[in-house]
Amino acid sequence: MKIALVTIHKVTNYGAVLQAYATKVALSKHGEVSIIDYQNRHLAQHMDLVRFELSVHGIKMLAHDLLNLPNRYKLLLRFRKFISSNMSLTNEFKSSELLEGKADNFDIYVCGSDQIWNPGVVSAIRKLDPIFFLSFVKSDSKKFSFASSIGHHQYSEDEKKEVRKLLKDFSMISVREKDGQIKLQEILPEKDVYHVVDPTLLLSKKEWYDSFNIKEEEPNENYILVYSVPRTTLIKKAIEFFAKKLDMKIVAIDRMLLPITKIDMHVRDAGPNEFIHLYANASFVITDSFHGTCFAVNFEKPFACISANEKANRQESLLELLGLRERIMYKENDFNTLPSLVDYVSVTRKLEIIRNASLQYIAAAVDK
Repeated sequence: MKIALVTIHKVTNYGAVLQAYATKVALSKHGEVSIIDYQNRHLAQHMDLVRFELSVHGIKMLAHDLLNLPNRYKLLLRFRKFISSNMSLTNEFKSSELLEGKADNFDIYVCGSDQIWNPGVVSAIRKLDPIFFLSFVKSDSKKFSFASSIGHHQYSEDEKKEVRKLLKDFSMISVREKDGQIKLQEILPEKDVYHVVDPTLLLSKKEWYDSFNIKEEEPNENYILVYSVPRTTLIKKAIEFFAKKLDMKIVAIDRMLLPITKIDMHVRDAGPNEFIHLYANASFVITDSFHGTCFAVNFEKPFACISANEKANRQESLLELLGLRERIMYKENDFNTLPSLVDYVSVTRKLEIIRNASLQYIAAAVDK
């Protein structure tokens, strides 16, 4: 059976690339999986050595990339190597080529996780991209979604009509956030919309470690790993608080030229492989990222999840399922109440239950 996956896969975002990898691995249990190498220019620009657009933000981005050129060059090499080695990509396709039927040789089509249904993520002008709703697939072909995400976007009435039209002939639909399930269920009351885990959680800790040749052993040095995307004031305060409380060095992983705050080690050129190893060897994690939270939980690390305000819905949905809602920090006073350890016997048991349910969803969707 030949399965085509459409997702966000060619960007310098750890969560996006690793969720694409995990989705491919999970689907591979049911057939030969290829990721359609769809060329969405808004997303593809993340792989440019030097990025530029005609705006104030674009000029700042250009200056940043030029100043950070050696690190960015090494980072892109590592991402490209991982993607080419692990993704089983098709030829590159523009949207017009897909609509012409140049990828019509698959038995099943799946649109996968990450924020593919959030117009603010996939489009410079904040428009829905029909390709990520499998609009190019023939009407008689089987198609379903797995853990697709709307993020924190609120659909307008016109967008709701478009989404309804695009999803009406899906055999099964699933999303990775509870509020996304509610939003789509209102748009498609006649269909069942399932809530499943993020693809990075489909693989167990052991599966990740085995895939990346990681041996579980005592680290040479204890450190707090910081993985921040929006770099809020609250996470900077969290770094200062937990560094002092735990008396450990701070290792921060991000692509920015300057460190988030005063830290011991700033890793700016890590690829997906280095990212996984840094997580696996960390003693404590501070993150405001959804995927950062996923890996902390899956790798059984004590962690502090720092709220990024309205963007925390994905973390809230996940941690609610696992009984870990108290690990979300909304304000500085919350730091003092965070338990030092996590009962991972209980948490991992819950995670295994929802992981198995999500794998069963995939099996049912393939067979339907």
